[in-house]
Amino acid sequence: MSKQVSVRYLMALAWPAILEQLLLTMATYVDTAMIGALGYRATAAVAVNSSTAWLIMGILTALGVGYSVQVTHGLGAKDFDWARRASHQALVGALALGGLLMVCFALLSSHVPVWLGADEEILADAQAYLFCYAMGLPFYALLNVFSAVLRCSGDTKTPLYVNTGANFVNVVLNFLLIFPEREVVLAGRTFRIWGAGLEVAGAAIATSASYAAASLVLMAIMFIRPSPTRLSVRGPYRPERFILLRAMRLGFPVALERVAISSGQLIMTRFVTSLGNVALSANHVAVTAEAMSYLPANGISFAATTVVGQEVGAGEAERAKRYGDLAGWLGLLAGFLGGLLLFLPAVPLARLFSRDEEVVLLAAAMLRIVAVSEPMFSLSIVLSGVLRGAGNTQAAFISVLVGMWGVRIAAATFLLYWAHMELSGVWLAMAADLVVRGIICMVWVKRLDWAQMCRRAVKT
Repeated sequence: MSKQVSVRYLMALAWPAILEQLLLTMATYVDTAMIGALGYRATAAVAVNSSTAWLIMGILTALGVGYSVQVTHGLGAKDFDWARRASHQALVGALALGGLLMVCFALLSSHVPVWLGADEEILADAQAYLFCYAMGLPFYALLNVFSAVLRCSGDTKTPLYVNTGANFVNVVLNFLLIFPEREVVLAGRTFRIWGAGLEVAGAAIATSASYAAASLVLMAIMFIRPSPTRLSVRGPYRPERFILLRAMRLGFPVALERVAISSGQLIMTRFVTSLGNVALSANHVAVTAEAMSYLPANGISFAATTVVGQEVGAGEAERAKRYGDLAGWLGLLAGFLGGLLLFLPAVPLARLFSRDEEVVLLAAAMLRIVAVSEPMFSLSIVLSGVLRGAGNTQAAFISVLVGMWGVRIAAATFLLYWAHMELSGVWLAMAADLVVRGIICMVWVKRLDWAQMCRRAVKT
Protein backbone atom coordinates (compact mmCIF):
# COMPACT_ATOMS: atom_id res chain seq x y z
CA MET A 1 0.00 0.00 0.00
CA SER A 2 1.26 3.51 -0.80
CA LYS A 3 2.67 5.62 1.99
CA GLN A 4 0.22 8.35 1.01
CA VAL A 5 -3.25 8.28 2.48
CA SER A 6 -5.92 7.79 -0.14
CA VAL A 7 -9.24 9.60 -0.35
CA ARG A 8 -10.26 7.05 -2.97
CA TYR A 9 -9.60 4.12 -0.60
CA LEU A 10 -11.48 5.78 2.26
CA MET A 11 -14.46 6.63 0.07
CA ALA A 12 -14.44 3.15 -1.52
CA LEU A 13 -15.20 1.83 1.95
CA ALA A 14 -17.51 4.71 2.81
CA TRP A 15 -19.87 4.83 -0.18
CA PRO A 16 -21.58 1.45 0.41
CA ALA A 17 -22.10 2.42 4.05
CA ILE A 18 -23.45 5.83 3.00
CA LEU A 19 -25.80 4.20 0.50
CA GLU A 20 -26.87 1.71 3.16
CA GLN A 21 -27.63 4.57 5.55
CA LEU A 22 -29.53 6.38 2.79
CA LEU A 23 -31.69 3.35 2.04
CA LEU A 24 -32.27 2.76 5.74
CA THR A 25 -33.35 6.37 6.13
CA MET A 26 -35.65 6.15 3.13
CA ALA A 27 -37.24 3.04 4.60
CA THR A 28 -37.69 4.92 7.87
CA TYR A 29 -39.28 7.77 5.92
CA VAL A 30 -41.72 5.38 4.27
CA ASP A 31 -42.43 3.79 7.64
CA THR A 32 -43.12 7.19 9.20
CA ALA A 33 -45.28 8.28 6.27
CA MET A 34 -47.37 5.09 6.46
CA ILE A 35 -47.92 5.53 10.17
CA GLY A 36 -48.56 9.24 9.62
CA ALA A 37 -51.37 8.32 7.24
CA LEU A 38 -53.20 6.89 10.27
CA GLY A 39 -53.17 10.32 11.95
CA TYR A 40 -51.11 12.22 14.48
CA ARG A 41 -52.15 9.91 17.34
CA ALA A 42 -50.50 6.94 15.63
CA THR A 43 -47.36 9.01 14.99
CA ALA A 44 -47.33 10.03 18.66
CA ALA A 45 -47.68 6.39 19.78
CA VAL A 46 -44.51 5.50 17.86
CA ALA A 47 -42.73 8.71 18.84
CA VAL A 48 -43.12 8.09 22.56
CA ASN A 49 -41.12 4.87 22.11
CA SER A 50 -38.39 6.35 19.92
CA SER A 51 -35.99 7.17 22.76
CA THR A 52 -36.40 3.64 24.14
CA ALA A 53 -35.59 2.19 20.72
CA TRP A 54 -32.49 4.40 20.52
CA LEU A 55 -31.39 3.13 23.94
CA ILE A 56 -31.72 -0.49 22.82
CA MET A 57 -29.93 0.12 19.52
CA GLY A 58 -27.17 1.95 21.36
CA ILE A 59 -26.49 -0.94 23.71
CA LEU A 60 -26.29 -3.35 20.79
CA THR A 61 -24.04 -0.93 18.89
CA ALA A 62 -21.66 -1.06 21.85
CA LEU A 63 -21.56 -4.85 21.56
CA GLY A 64 -20.72 -4.58 17.87
CA VAL A 65 -17.90 -2.12 18.58
CA GLY A 66 -16.43 -4.37 21.27
CA TYR A 67 -15.92 -7.26 18.84
CA SER A 68 -15.56 -5.55 15.46
CA VAL A 69 -12.71 -3.25 16.54
CA GLN A 70 -10.82 -6.36 17.65
CA VAL A 71 -11.40 -7.81 14.19
CA THR A 72 -9.92 -4.76 12.46
CA HIS A 73 -6.94 -4.64 14.85
CA GLY A 74 -6.34 -8.36 14.32
CA LEU A 75 -6.47 -8.03 10.54
CA GLY A 76 -4.17 -4.99 10.60
CA ALA A 77 -1.65 -6.91 12.73
CA LYS A 78 -1.97 -9.98 10.43
CA ASP A 79 -3.20 -11.95 13.45
CA PHE A 80 -5.98 -13.77 11.60
CA ASP A 81 -6.57 -16.22 14.43
CA TRP A 82 -7.49 -13.32 16.76
CA ALA A 83 -9.90 -11.92 14.17
CA ARG A 84 -11.49 -15.34 13.65
CA ARG A 85 -11.96 -15.98 17.39
CA ALA A 86 -13.46 -12.52 17.89
CA SER A 87 -16.03 -13.07 15.11
CA HIS A 88 -17.13 -16.41 16.62
CA GLN A 89 -17.55 -14.97 20.07
CA ALA A 90 -19.50 -12.03 18.61
CA LEU A 91 -22.23 -14.55 17.69
CA VAL A 92 -22.51 -15.75 21.29
CA GLY A 93 -22.49 -12.21 22.65
CA ALA A 94 -25.22 -11.07 20.24
CA LEU A 95 -27.55 -13.94 21.09
CA ALA A 96 -27.02 -13.52 24.82
CA LEU A 97 -27.50 -9.75 24.97
CA GLY A 98 -30.27 -9.69 22.35
CA GLY A 99 -32.21 -12.35 24.24
CA LEU A 100 -31.80 -10.53 27.54
CA LEU A 101 -33.04 -7.25 26.06
CA MET A 102 -35.99 -9.01 24.45
CA VAL A 103 -37.17 -10.42 27.79
CA CYS A 104 -36.60 -7.15 29.67
CA PHE A 105 -38.45 -4.88 27.26
CA ALA A 106 -41.25 -7.36 26.58
CA LEU A 107 -41.94 -7.39 30.32
CA LEU A 108 -41.62 -3.60 30.56
CA SER A 109 -43.64 -2.80 27.42
CA SER A 110 -46.80 -2.01 29.39
CA HIS A 111 -44.94 0.31 31.76
CA VAL A 112 -42.40 2.29 29.69
CA PRO A 113 -44.93 4.39 27.70
CA VAL A 114 -46.67 5.26 30.98
CA TRP A 115 -43.37 6.37 32.50
CA LEU A 116 -42.75 8.53 29.45
CA GLY A 117 -46.09 10.31 29.86
CA ALA A 118 -48.16 8.78 27.04
CA ASP A 119 -51.77 9.86 27.46
CA GLU A 120 -54.75 7.54 27.31
CA GLU A 121 -55.58 8.06 23.64
CA ILE A 122 -52.21 6.68 22.48
CA LEU A 123 -51.24 4.42 25.40
CA ALA A 124 -52.56 1.10 24.09
CA ASP A 125 -50.90 1.57 20.69
CA ALA A 126 -47.62 2.62 22.30
CA GLN A 127 -47.58 -0.47 24.52
CA ALA A 128 -48.36 -2.82 21.63
CA TYR A 129 -45.65 -1.23 19.48
CA LEU A 130 -42.93 -1.67 22.13
CA PHE A 131 -43.88 -5.30 22.84
CA CYS A 132 -43.79 -6.31 19.16
CA TYR A 133 -40.55 -4.40 18.62
CA ALA A 134 -38.93 -6.22 21.56
CA MET A 135 -39.64 -9.61 19.95
CA GLY A 136 -37.15 -8.87 17.18
CA LEU A 137 -34.22 -7.83 19.37
CA PRO A 138 -32.19 -11.09 19.23
CA PHE A 139 -32.29 -10.84 15.43
CA TYR A 140 -31.39 -7.14 15.47
CA ALA A 141 -28.43 -7.96 17.73
CA LEU A 142 -27.11 -10.51 15.22
CA LEU A 143 -27.67 -8.14 12.30
CA ASN A 144 -25.93 -5.25 14.07
CA VAL A 145 -22.90 -7.23 15.25
CA PHE A 146 -22.22 -9.10 12.02
CA SER A 147 -22.67 -5.94 9.95
CA ALA A 148 -20.04 -4.26 12.16
CA VAL A 149 -17.66 -7.24 11.90
CA LEU A 150 -17.91 -7.29 8.09
CA ARG A 151 -17.41 -3.52 7.78
CA CYS A 152 -14.33 -3.65 10.01
CA SER A 153 -12.92 -6.46 7.90
CA GLY A 154 -13.17 -4.14 4.87
CA ASP A 155 -16.42 -5.52 3.43
CA THR A 156 -18.97 -2.70 3.42
CA LYS A 157 -20.92 -4.04 0.43
CA THR A 158 -22.41 -7.17 1.99
CA PRO A 159 -24.10 -5.25 4.84
CA LEU A 160 -25.40 -2.85 2.17
CA TYR A 161 -27.02 -5.63 0.16
CA VAL A 162 -28.46 -7.46 3.17
CA ASN A 163 -29.80 -4.36 4.88
CA THR A 164 -31.28 -3.14 1.59
CA GLY A 165 -33.20 -6.41 1.39
CA ALA A 166 -34.32 -5.94 4.99
CA ASN A 167 -35.61 -2.46 4.19
CA PHE A 168 -37.59 -3.81 1.23
CA VAL A 169 -39.13 -6.54 3.39
CA ASN A 170 -40.00 -3.97 6.04
CA VAL A 171 -41.79 -1.68 3.56
CA VAL A 172 -43.78 -4.54 1.99
CA LEU A 173 -44.82 -5.90 5.38
CA ASN A 174 -45.76 -2.40 6.52
CA PHE A 175 -48.06 -2.12 3.51
CA LEU A 176 -49.70 -5.44 4.35
CA LEU A 177 -49.81 -5.28 8.14
CA ILE A 178 -50.56 -1.64 8.95
CA PHE A 179 -53.58 -1.10 6.71
CA PRO A 180 -56.83 -3.10 6.38
CA GLU A 181 -57.95 -4.90 3.24
CA ARG A 182 -58.57 -2.31 0.52
CA GLU A 183 -58.89 -1.63 -3.19
CA VAL A 184 -55.98 -0.15 -5.15
CA VAL A 185 -56.20 1.28 -8.68
CA LEU A 186 -53.17 0.62 -10.92
CA ALA A 187 -53.08 1.42 -14.65
CA GLY A 188 -56.84 1.85 -14.69
CA ARG A 189 -57.47 -1.54 -13.11
CA THR A 190 -58.77 -2.13 -9.60
CA PHE A 191 -57.09 -4.70 -7.38
CA ARG A 192 -58.15 -5.84 -3.95
CA ILE A 193 -55.14 -5.97 -1.58
CA TRP A 194 -55.17 -8.04 1.58
CA GLY A 195 -54.33 -6.17 4.77
CA ALA A 196 -54.17 -7.17 8.42
CA GLY A 197 -55.25 -3.73 9.69
CA LEU A 198 -52.96 -3.94 12.74
CA GLU A 199 -52.02 -0.25 12.47
CA VAL A 200 -49.18 0.72 14.86
CA ALA A 201 -48.57 -2.85 16.05
CA GLY A 202 -48.30 -3.93 12.40
CA ALA A 203 -45.40 -1.51 11.88
CA ALA A 204 -43.49 -3.03 14.80
CA ILE A 205 -44.15 -6.59 13.60
CA ALA A 206 -42.88 -5.65 10.14
CA THR A 207 -39.69 -4.21 11.65
CA SER A 208 -39.03 -7.31 13.76
CA ALA A 209 -39.70 -9.65 10.83
CA SER A 210 -37.30 -7.74 8.59
CA TYR A 211 -34.59 -7.98 11.29
CA ALA A 212 -35.14 -11.73 11.47
CA ALA A 213 -34.87 -12.26 7.71
CA ALA A 214 -31.77 -10.09 7.33
CA SER A 215 -29.92 -11.54 10.33
CA LEU A 216 -30.43 -15.12 9.13
CA VAL A 217 -29.15 -14.25 5.64
CA LEU A 218 -26.12 -12.44 7.06
CA MET A 219 -25.31 -15.30 9.43
CA ALA A 220 -25.52 -17.80 6.55
CA ILE A 221 -23.04 -15.64 4.61
CA MET A 222 -20.70 -15.60 7.61
CA PHE A 223 -20.75 -19.42 7.68
CA ILE A 224 -20.45 -20.04 3.94
CA ARG A 225 -18.17 -17.41 2.41
CA PRO A 226 -14.39 -17.88 2.85
CA SER A 227 -12.75 -15.03 4.79
CA PRO A 228 -10.54 -14.53 7.87
CA THR A 229 -13.72 -13.98 9.91
CA ARG A 230 -15.63 -16.99 8.53
CA LEU A 231 -17.72 -18.84 11.10
CA SER A 232 -17.54 -22.61 11.54
CA VAL A 233 -19.86 -25.01 13.31
CA ARG A 234 -17.05 -26.13 15.61
CA GLY A 235 -16.28 -22.65 16.87
CA PRO A 236 -14.47 -21.53 19.00
CA TYR A 237 -17.59 -20.21 20.75
CA ARG A 238 -16.49 -20.48 24.36
CA PRO A 239 -15.84 -16.95 25.67
CA GLU A 240 -12.12 -16.24 26.10
CA ARG A 241 -10.97 -13.96 28.87
CA PHE A 242 -8.72 -11.84 26.63
CA ILE A 243 -11.35 -11.22 23.96
CA LEU A 244 -14.18 -10.75 26.44
CA LEU A 245 -12.24 -8.24 28.56
CA ARG A 246 -11.12 -6.30 25.50
CA ALA A 247 -14.69 -6.30 24.16
CA MET A 248 -15.85 -4.89 27.49
CA ARG A 249 -13.08 -2.26 27.51
CA LEU A 250 -13.96 -1.14 24.00
CA GLY A 251 -17.72 -1.55 24.25
CA PHE A 252 -18.49 -0.35 27.77
CA PRO A 253 -17.73 3.34 27.07
CA VAL A 254 -19.86 3.09 23.92
CA ALA A 255 -22.68 1.62 26.01
CA LEU A 256 -22.31 4.46 28.50
CA GLU A 257 -22.31 6.92 25.62
CA ARG A 258 -25.55 5.48 24.27
CA VAL A 259 -27.11 5.31 27.70
CA ALA A 260 -26.17 8.96 28.25
CA ILE A 261 -27.76 9.87 24.91
CA SER A 262 -30.84 7.75 25.34
CA SER A 263 -31.50 8.60 28.97
CA GLY A 264 -31.18 12.24 28.02
CA GLN A 265 -33.56 11.65 25.12
CA LEU A 266 -36.00 10.01 27.53
CA ILE A 267 -36.03 13.21 29.55
CA MET A 268 -36.36 15.28 26.39
CA THR A 269 -39.23 13.05 25.25
CA ARG A 270 -40.90 13.69 28.60
CA PHE A 271 -40.44 17.43 28.04
CA VAL A 272 -41.93 17.22 24.53
CA THR A 273 -44.78 14.98 25.63
CA SER A 274 -45.84 17.65 28.12
CA LEU A 275 -46.40 20.02 25.16
CA GLY A 276 -49.18 17.86 23.69
CA ASN A 277 -49.61 15.37 20.86
CA VAL A 278 -49.16 17.94 18.07
CA ALA A 279 -45.75 18.95 19.42
CA LEU A 280 -44.85 15.29 19.99
CA SER A 281 -45.79 14.44 16.40
CA ALA A 282 -43.89 17.45 15.00
CA ASN A 283 -40.85 16.51 17.05
CA HIS A 284 -40.96 12.95 15.69
CA VAL A 285 -41.35 14.19 12.11
CA ALA A 286 -38.41 16.59 12.50
CA VAL A 287 -36.17 13.93 14.09
CA THR A 288 -37.01 11.52 11.26
CA ALA A 289 -36.33 14.14 8.59
CA GLU A 290 -33.08 15.24 10.24
CA ALA A 291 -31.62 11.75 9.85
CA MET A 292 -31.07 12.49 6.14
CA SER A 293 -28.54 15.20 6.98
CA TYR A 294 -26.03 13.10 8.90
CA LEU A 295 -26.21 9.75 7.13
CA PRO A 296 -23.09 10.51 4.98
CA ALA A 297 -21.22 11.13 8.23
CA ASN A 298 -22.27 7.70 9.50
CA GLY A 299 -20.91 6.06 6.37
CA ILE A 300 -17.61 7.96 6.60
CA SER A 301 -17.42 7.05 10.29
CA PHE A 302 -17.72 3.32 9.51
CA ALA A 303 -14.96 3.61 6.92
CA ALA A 304 -12.76 5.63 9.29
CA THR A 305 -13.07 2.97 11.99
CA THR A 306 -11.97 0.30 9.52
CA VAL A 307 -9.06 2.19 7.95
CA VAL A 308 -7.74 3.76 11.15
CA GLY A 309 -8.16 0.46 13.01
CA GLN A 310 -6.17 -1.47 10.43
CA GLU A 311 -3.39 1.12 10.41
CA VAL A 312 -3.26 1.14 14.21
CA GLY A 313 -3.20 -2.68 14.27
CA ALA A 314 -0.31 -2.59 11.78
CA GLY A 315 1.56 -0.08 13.96
CA GLU A 316 1.40 2.71 11.33
CA ALA A 317 0.80 5.65 13.67
CA GLU A 318 1.44 8.44 11.16
CA ARG A 319 -0.82 6.94 8.50
CA ALA A 320 -3.55 6.35 11.09
CA LYS A 321 -3.36 10.02 12.12
CA ARG A 322 -3.51 11.26 8.55
CA TYR A 323 -6.51 9.06 7.76
CA GLY A 324 -8.19 10.41 10.89
CA ASP A 325 -7.59 14.00 9.77
CA LEU A 326 -8.84 13.27 6.26
CA ALA A 327 -12.02 11.64 7.59
CA GLY A 328 -12.66 14.65 9.82
CA TRP A 329 -12.53 17.10 6.91
CA LEU A 330 -14.85 14.91 4.87
CA GLY A 331 -17.26 14.76 7.80
CA LEU A 332 -17.28 18.53 8.18
CA LEU A 333 -18.02 18.99 4.47
CA ALA A 334 -20.79 16.38 4.59
CA GLY A 335 -22.36 18.14 7.58
CA PHE A 336 -22.37 21.51 5.82
CA LEU A 337 -24.18 20.03 2.83
CA GLY A 338 -26.57 18.19 5.15
CA GLY A 339 -27.42 21.42 6.94
CA LEU A 340 -28.35 23.05 3.63
CA LEU A 341 -30.55 20.05 2.84
CA LEU A 342 -32.49 20.63 6.06
CA PHE A 343 -32.71 24.42 5.93
CA LEU A 344 -33.76 25.15 2.35
CA PRO A 345 -36.57 22.60 1.71
CA ALA A 346 -37.70 22.30 5.35
CA VAL A 347 -41.46 22.55 4.69
CA PRO A 348 -41.62 20.08 1.76
CA LEU A 349 -39.38 17.70 3.70
CA ALA A 350 -41.66 17.78 6.75
CA ARG A 351 -44.72 17.38 4.54
CA LEU A 352 -43.45 13.98 3.42
CA PHE A 353 -44.30 12.56 6.84
CA SER A 354 -47.51 14.24 7.91
CA ARG A 355 -50.73 15.52 6.41
CA ASP A 356 -51.44 17.79 9.36
CA GLU A 357 -50.42 21.33 8.37
CA GLU A 358 -49.86 22.43 11.96
CA VAL A 359 -47.47 19.51 12.50
CA VAL A 360 -45.69 20.23 9.19
CA LEU A 361 -45.03 23.93 9.89
CA LEU A 362 -43.84 23.26 13.42
CA ALA A 363 -41.52 20.45 12.30
CA ALA A 364 -40.09 22.64 9.51
CA ALA A 365 -39.25 25.38 12.00
CA MET A 366 -37.35 22.84 14.11
CA LEU A 367 -35.38 21.62 11.09
CA ARG A 368 -34.19 25.14 10.36
CA ILE A 369 -33.02 25.54 13.96
CA VAL A 370 -30.94 22.35 13.97
CA ALA A 371 -29.53 22.86 10.45
CA VAL A 372 -26.88 25.29 11.70
CA SER A 373 -25.38 22.65 14.01
CA GLU A 374 -25.12 19.85 11.42
CA PRO A 375 -21.48 20.48 10.36
CA MET A 376 -20.22 20.06 13.93
CA PHE A 377 -22.56 17.14 14.57
CA SER A 378 -21.29 15.32 11.47
CA LEU A 379 -17.73 16.06 12.57
CA SER A 380 -18.41 14.48 15.96
CA ILE A 381 -19.90 11.37 14.32
CA VAL A 382 -16.89 10.87 12.04
CA LEU A 383 -14.29 11.59 14.71
CA SER A 384 -16.03 9.14 17.05
CA GLY A 385 -15.42 6.51 14.36
CA VAL A 386 -11.78 7.59 14.11
CA LEU A 387 -11.36 7.26 17.87
CA ARG A 388 -12.99 3.82 17.92
CA GLY A 389 -10.63 2.63 15.23
CA ALA A 390 -7.76 3.86 17.37
CA GLY A 391 -9.13 1.89 20.32
CA ASN A 392 -10.24 4.97 22.27
CA THR A 393 -13.97 4.73 22.94
CA GLN A 394 -14.04 6.98 26.02
CA ALA A 395 -13.86 10.31 24.19
CA ALA A 396 -17.26 10.01 22.51
CA PHE A 397 -18.81 9.18 25.89
CA ILE A 398 -17.28 12.30 27.45
CA SER A 399 -18.53 14.48 24.59
CA VAL A 400 -22.07 13.10 24.94
CA LEU A 401 -22.04 13.39 28.71
CA VAL A 402 -21.04 17.05 28.54
CA GLY A 403 -23.21 17.89 25.54
CA MET A 404 -26.37 16.05 26.50
CA TRP A 405 -26.37 16.50 30.27
CA GLY A 406 -24.28 19.61 30.70
CA VAL A 407 -25.75 21.56 27.78
CA ARG A 408 -28.93 20.14 26.23
CA ILE A 409 -30.96 19.20 29.31
CA ALA A 410 -29.90 22.26 31.28
CA ALA A 411 -30.60 24.63 28.37
CA ALA A 412 -33.89 22.93 27.48
CA THR A 413 -35.11 23.19 31.07
CA PHE A 414 -34.39 26.93 31.08
CA LEU A 415 -35.75 27.64 27.59
CA LEU A 416 -38.88 25.52 28.08
CA TYR A 417 -39.94 26.38 31.61
CA TRP A 418 -38.38 29.80 32.19
CA ALA A 419 -38.28 31.37 28.72
CA HIS A 420 -41.50 29.58 27.64
CA MET A 421 -40.12 28.85 24.16
CA GLU A 422 -41.94 25.48 23.97
CA LEU A 423 -40.63 23.12 21.24
CA SER A 424 -38.26 25.75 19.81
CA GLY A 425 -36.45 25.85 23.14
CA VAL A 426 -35.97 22.09 23.07
CA TRP A 427 -34.41 22.23 19.59
CA LEU A 428 -32.21 25.23 20.35
CA ALA A 429 -30.82 23.26 23.28
CA MET A 430 -30.26 20.31 20.97
CA ALA A 431 -28.33 22.44 18.48
CA ALA A 432 -26.06 23.76 21.24
CA ASP A 433 -25.39 20.20 22.42
CA LEU A 434 -24.38 19.02 18.92
CA VAL A 435 -21.92 21.89 18.47
CA VAL A 436 -20.30 21.17 21.84
CA ARG A 437 -19.88 17.49 20.96
CA GLY A 438 -18.08 18.38 17.74
CA ILE A 439 -15.68 20.69 19.56
CA ILE A 440 -14.83 18.10 22.23
CA CYS A 441 -14.18 15.32 19.68
CA MET A 442 -12.01 17.64 17.58
CA VAL A 443 -9.86 18.62 20.55
CA TRP A 444 -9.55 15.00 21.67
CA VAL A 445 -8.37 13.75 18.27
CA LYS A 446 -5.84 16.59 18.03
CA ARG A 447 -4.33 15.56 21.38
CA LEU A 448 -4.31 11.80 20.72
CA ASP A 449 -1.01 9.94 21.13
CA TRP A 450 -1.15 7.74 18.03
CA ALA A 451 2.03 5.82 18.83
CA GLN A 452 0.56 4.80 22.17
CA MET A 453 -2.66 3.72 20.49
CA CYS A 454 -0.65 1.44 18.19
CA ARG A 455 1.15 -0.14 21.14
CA ARG A 456 -2.10 -0.72 23.02
CA ALA A 457 -3.78 -2.30 20.00
CA VAL A 458 -1.30 -5.21 19.80
CA LYS A 459 -0.69 -5.61 23.54
CA THR A 460 -1.81 -9.04 24.83
